[in-house]
Amino acid sequence: MEILTRDGIDYSVAGHSLHEIVNYNEHLVLKALRQIYASDKSLCRCPICVEDTFALALNALPPRYIQPTSVQTYQGSVHFVSEEHVRARVADAASKVRNRPNH
Repeated sequence: MEILTRDGIDYSVAGHSLHEIVNYNEHLVLKALRQIYASDKSLCRCPICVEDTFALALNALPPRYIQPTSVQTYQGSVHFVSEEHVRARVADAASKVRNRPNH
């Protein structure tokens, strides 16, 4: 079993699947990352730089694991991280990777 992939992992407990539990901020980071890469053609698009930017941005944000049925509850909670805040963390991460790429 590959440790850094969900493939082959059984996410069932007591007859319930936990596979659908997601870090909501991951989706917001992906959205912001796509926007930044679409608007800034100077960013390196090699897999290492894109992955590093994604990982740095996620590490700069608190994880927010939620069930698919609780998206609206989370969006209205005090723990919700705004898309503007996420975009700023992605921009910071892209800048760091641009200044010190790992390739």
